[in-house]
Amino acid sequence: MVDDRNKTEKRNYKNFISENKKSIYISLAIIITIITVGFIYIFSVKSEVESWQSKIYPNVTVHGVDIGGLTKEEANLKLKEELSSPIMDKILKVVVDDKEIDLKYSEVNPVYDVESITNEAFSLGKEGSLFEKKKLISKGINKELDAKITYDENELKKFEEKVKSEVNVNAKDATISINGGNISVDAEVAGKKINDDELHKKLVESINGNPSEEIQLKFTLEESQAKVKESDLKKITGKISFFTTSYTDTGDGRVTNMNIALKAVNGTVLMPGEEFSYNNLVGDTTPDKGYQKANTYIGNEIVPDYGGGICQVSTTLYRAVMGANLRSTERANHSLTVSYSEPGLDATVAYGVVDYKFVNTYDFPVYIEGYISDGTIGFNIYGNKEALGGKTYKLVNEVVEKYEPQVKYEDNPSLKEGEQRVKVNGMPGYKANSYQITYENGVEVKKEKISTDVYKTTDTIIERGTKKE
Repeated sequence: MVDDRNKTEKRNYKNFISENKKSIYISLAIIITIITVGFIYIFSVKSEVESWQSKIYPNVTVHGVDIGGLTKEEANLKLKEELSSPIMDKILKVVVDDKEIDLKYSEVNPVYDVESITNEAFSLGKEGSLFEKKKLISKGINKELDAKITYDENELKKFEEKVKSEVNVNAKDATISINGGNISVDAEVAGKKINDDELHKKLVESINGNPSEEIQLKFTLEESQAKVKESDLKKITGKISFFTTSYTDTGDGRVTNMNIALKAVNGTVLMPGEEFSYNNLVGDTTPDKGYQKANTYIGNEIVPDYGGGICQVSTTLYRAVMGANLRSTERANHSLTVSYSEPGLDATVAYGVVDYKFVNTYDFPVYIEGYISDGTIGFNIYGNKEALGGKTYKLVNEVVEKYEPQVKYEDNPSLKEGEQRVKVNGMPGYKANSYQITYENGVEVKKEKISTDVYKTTDTIIERGTKKE
């Protein structure tokens, strides 16, 4: 009995061991299979992810253009081909009240920054884990990107100027007219204008690379005020200064030139704090403006040139302006003395070289009236007579030194020996001071030095005969 039981136990033990070995083998087989399948799966995932490493992940679009699955180079090319043409046809509408002005994108030469946007698209999803990348590749990024554009800023500024020219209504300054000493003033008229900063800001913010987006910018005009108002001009109560010089019509275009220059200055209203520039008003003395050749100083020589004579206009104006006690910010004397002015009291001008300028230092406007007739050129300065408090002003000179011209001789074989002939009459030179005299009720109360000017001499040239009998 005992032996039979032992045999049975041994047989059961062997069966148990056998069954356990089978279970272990099966488990090991399952584990090996799982590991193998896992390695195969990971390898396939890794292979798939690596195949996308040089490509943009799926479902990435730029303004509706799908660039998923493309390399950077392929995406760049596709975007350029599919976006460049549509963006040129895009229109941005500027609506000002009831007026519509279109900006065609082609006018500002838009260019897509495709390199930047493809770099951005390429980087999407590339930073995650292997399985995160696999998930994105399978499902897609589902991302819509906006490509930026660059454009010609100068062309945009031109469009802004076009808008302003079409919608702005310039304010009209109040005007003054004087007839026989009687002053009349017409009131100003307000204008309308678009806000420059708002226009520029909205345009810059709105221009984008989306070829299908409709853009409409709305603006309302603002009221613009006139620079010169009726209340300003009514402060002008009468003539506060005048000055005249004389001229002779030499028939060489001088009078014509003076008329043109004077017309440019006549009627000028100078507001408080505003600077007057003779050259800015008169401009360059070119023949297309009607200027003719007449004698003028170039260096130390008298030569005919376009605009000869306009310095008499600037000199006469200078004397009238100083009579109103408005001081120069730029003024220079001629290199040689002039017939229409004493030394130290002239004001030369040459466009682009030397100007005559002064500032209205009063708290009221001044009005400049010019006239030319019958050998006289003159300027009247109008302002607030009462504000001067009975004061008047006069510019005077003092000759400090006089330099006599040298005499030079030239041989002339056409003249007989002993004969002489003056070829050029020399001009003396001067050093002169100028002073501003202030009078109060006709009595001198102040004397101020204004300038010290030097004028060169020109030689007297005498021809001597060398012809023998």
